Amino acid sequence: MITYATRTRQGRLHAENQDRLAADAAQGTFIVADGIGGLADAAATAQVVVDEFPAHVHARVTTLTVPEVTAEVSAVAADLNERVRRTARLGQGTTGAAIALLLLRGDRALTVHLGDSRIYLARDGVLRRLTDDHSHEGRLTRYVGMPGLATPEVSVHDLRAGDRLLLCTDGLNSRVDDVTLADLLSSTDDVAEVSRRLEGAAVAGGVIDDLSLIAVDYGGGKGV
Repeated sequence: MITYATRTRQGRLHAENQDRLAADAAQGTFIVADGIGGLADAAATAQVVVDEFPAHVHARVTTLTVPEVTAEVSAVAADLNERVRRTARLGQGTTGAAIALLLLRGDRALTVHLGDSRIYLARDGVLRRLTDDHSHEGRLTRYVGMPGLATPEVSVHDLRAGDRLLLCTDGLNSRVDDVTLADLLSSTDDVAEVSRRLEGAAVAGGVIDDLSLIAVDYGGGKGV
């Protein structure tokens, strides 16, 4: 059984919330996308990503084994990257988004990301980050809409009943450190309350960027 809760809030940097998220427990797909501030149509690009990427990954991925799944997901990401660049209203290179996607099948989890949105796994009170930021000196080095080939980081992880996963844009982890994240993720069995506490911690930490998160509880069983 899979249960989840989501939170998103607009920060103070932009005229609109440029984050987007989507969750489908039946399909086992969860995604956050962070439209890149300072680029045109950032929110619209993030929306395209959450509308298209999970469905295409779900349809394309046949097995959660490496290297097969890496090739399948990379092909989907390359197609999406080219589409975003080709259809950018102000021309190629004028829009983009960081993304983090989680696909659950059976007792395995696929993580896919480009940029600095993150995925964490909390198990038995221990927090593990499943993604590494694609950034250098404050600038993203990989994202949807980038020039050249957008190569996502792809990994597969075994799950246990009771695992809790977190997807978030950098509005959360820039204000809440990993120690606090670990404490909050294990603070209650209520996943909706966990999501509220995470958002509250970011607000208390003075968050100014847009913030989005999805907390996912994996209960074991056959899954999707």
